[in-house]
Amino acid sequence: MGPPPPPTPGPPPMPGAHKGGYLPQTNFAPVPAISMPFIRPKKKLKALHWEKVDAPQVTVWAAHTPTHASKEEKYMELSRKGVLDEVEKLFMAKEIKKIGGTSSKKEDKKQLISNDLRKTFHISLAKFSQIPTEEVIRMIIHCDREVVANETVMNFLQKDDMCVIPDNTAKLLAPYSKDWTGSDALKTDPEQDPNELTREDQIYLHTAFELRHYWKSRIRALLLTRTFEPEYDETAGRLKEIVKVSESLRDSVALMNILGLILDIGNFMNDSNKQATGFKLSSLSRLGMVKDEKNESTFADLVERIVRNQYPEWEHFTDDIGGVVSAQKLNVEQLKLDAKRYIDNIKNVQASLDTGNLSDPKKFHPQDRVSQVVQRSMKDARRKAEQMQLYLDEMTRTYDDIMTFYGEDSTDDNARRDFFAKLASFVTEWKKSKEKNMAMEETRRKNEASLARKRAANTSALGNAANGPSGTDGTMSPSSTGAMDTLLEKLRAAAPQARDQRDRRRRARLKDRHEIRVASGQQMPDMAELTKGDNHNDEGDKGLLSPQSTTSGEASSDKVGEMATISESEDIADRAASMLQGLRGDGDADSTRPISKDGSLRVRRRRESANEERQARRNRRRTAASNTSGDRDMTVSPAPDAETSTIPEEPLSPTQSEDQHLAPPPRTIISPPSPEGTASKPVQIDDD
Repeated sequence: MGPPPPPTPGPPPMPGAHKGGYLPQTNFAPVPAISMPFIRPKKKLKALHWEKVDAPQVTVWAAHTPTHASKEEKYMELSRKGVLDEVEKLFMAKEIKKIGGTSSKKEDKKQLISNDLRKTFHISLAKFSQIPTEEVIRMIIHCDREVVANETVMNFLQKDDMCVIPDNTAKLLAPYSKDWTGSDALKTDPEQDPNELTREDQIYLHTAFELRHYWKSRIRALLLTRTFEPEYDETAGRLKEIVKVSESLRDSVALMNILGLILDIGNFMNDSNKQATGFKLSSLSRLGMVKDEKNESTFADLVERIVRNQYPEWEHFTDDIGGVVSAQKLNVEQLKLDAKRYIDNIKNVQASLDTGNLSDPKKFHPQDRVSQVVQRSMKDARRKAEQMQLYLDEMTRTYDDIMTFYGEDSTDDNARRDFFAKLASFVTEWKKSKEKNMAMEETRRKNEASLARKRAANTSALGNAANGPSGTDGTMSPSSTGAMDTLLEKLRAAAPQARDQRDRRRRARLKDRHEIRVASGQQMPDMAELTKGDNHNDEGDKGLLSPQSTTSGEASSDKVGEMATISESEDIADRAASMLQGLRGDGDADSTRPISKDGSLRVRRRRESANEERQARRNRRRTAASNTSGDRDMTVSPAPDAETSTIPEEPLSPTQSEDQHLAPPPRTIISPPSPEGTASKPVQIDDD
C-alpha cells in the first residue's frame, strides 16, 4: 500500500473566536476520508450501530488518530495486545445457512409477470405443482380432462389477467415467444431461451401469451362444455317452478272465494266512501292489524274461523297455492337474465366455431385440440338453448298474465319482485291464525266440559239429598247438604249475651242459698221473708244461717239431688255458652265493650279459682257420700271454720267438661256457714 494522499485544504475559518475553552486554540489538519483498516476479522462479527457525528473536525473526535498512518499504528497495537482476537472470539455473528439446493437456481431465473399473478398461479395450479412445466403446458393445450373438469383451474384460466396481456409484459415476453399465426412458426426459434424464465412465466408464455389471439374464445368454449348441462337443469327447473305456481294461482277457486269473502266483510265494515270493488294483494298484510274490542283476535283470525266453520270446502287453498312459499325466494328478473345469458353464451360459442376466432384451425397451436373437444358438445348445447328459450317465453307470459289477473301492474319492477312474497305472507299468517283459533277453541271446550262436570255433580248431590240412597234412612250428612252451616248460623244468632247469662246464673245461686245482693243505698230485705216457707221448723228469732241436717233420709236425699242437678245443669250451661261464644268469634256480645289488660287477667284468675272450687266441691260430695252410707242418721255438717266461696262460676273448657260424665254422687245437703250473716246484716257479695 502506497503512502496516503496529501491532505486537502481545509474550509475557511468560522467567523468570530471560539468560546468555552474546551479545546486548545490550535489549528488541526482536516480529517481524511474514512477508509477500512488493513487488519480485518477472519469471520463476520456482530455489527455495532453508530449514531455518527456529521462534522467531527470541531469535536473531541478530531484529535483521535487524525491520519491514516496513526490509525494503522493503533490497530497494530491492539492486535499485539490481543484485543482484536478477543473481540473476534466474543462477538462472532451466527452463520445463516440457506435451506434447499434449488434456491440458487431460482435466483437465476427471470420473472416477468407480476407478483400477484405469480401467487395466483401457485394457488390455482397447486394440484399440478409436482408435475414438470412442459407436462403442465401440454395438458392445457391438449385440453385434457384433468384440466377441463377442474373448476378451479378453468376459472383461473378465464380470468382477465390471463385473457388480457399488459403491454409491458407483452414487450418483455416477445423475445421468448413464437408467432403461431405465421406459416413457418415451427421452423422459427425464439430470440431468447424460454428456459431462462421461471416456471410460472413459462406456463404463461406458452399458453395465454402465445395463444392470445384466440385464448379467450378458447377458454369460453371449453368452459361451456363443462357447465352447459348443470346450468340448464338449474335454470330450467326454476322457470318451470314459476310457471307451475302461476298456474296454481290461476286455478285456485278457493283462494278467489276467500278474497271475495274478505272484500264483502270489508265493505260491510267500511263507510260508503270506502266501498271497493277489489283490492290489491298488498292489502292482505293489513288484515292482522285490525284488532277486536278485547284486543285478543284480529280480522284475519275471524276470516279463518268463518272459512273453517262455515265454508270448509275453501280451507284447502293453502295446499293449492303452497308453492308460493318457496317461489318467493326466486327473483324472476334475475332468472330471466340468467336464462338469456345461457342462450347467448351458446350462440356466441357456435358463432366463434363457425366464423370467429375458432373457425380457422391453422392459426391454432399445432397440438391444440379445442375444436374437436368443443364440437362434440355443441349439438346438445344448441338443443338445450332452444328448449331454454321456450321455457323463458312461457314463464314470462304466464307470470305477466297472473299478475294482471290479481290486479297487479306487470310493468312495475317492485310489483314483479314482491308478487309471490305477498301471497306467501298471506298463507303463512293464515296458518298461524288457524293454530291460534284452534288453541282458543280447545281451551274453551275444556272449560265448558269442566263446568258441565261440576253442574252434573251438584245435580246428583241434590237428587241424592231428595231421594236418599238405598239402604239408608234417606238423610244425608250435614256437611253435604249444608245443614251444619245453617245450624251454626242460627246458634250464633240465638246465643244470649254472655254477661247477662252470667248475672242470671249468679242471682239464681244466691237465691238458692238465701243470699241477696244488695247494692249501695238500697233497703235491706227481711231474712224472715226469705226463709219463710223453706223451713217451717226453724225459730223466727234466729237470723243466723247455720248448717241444718234432716232427720229424714228421704228429704235429705231429695235436697241433695236438687243441688247436684242444679250444679250439673249449670256446668252444662256454662260449657254450652262457652262453645256458642267460640262459634260467634271472641264474644260478639262484649265486642262493643273495651277490655283492658287488667280486666282480662282478673277474669282468667277468677276462672281458675272457680275451676278449683268446683273440683273441691266434687271431692267433698264423694266424701260425704261415703260417710252417709256408713251412718244414715248422722248429720253431716262442715267445720265451724269451713267457708265456701261465692265466686261466680264461669263456663268450663272442653277438657274440664269430661268430669261431668262421671257417675253422680249420693245426694247430700250441705249448708254453707255464714258466721257473719244475720237478719239485720245479711252477707254482701262483691260482683267482681
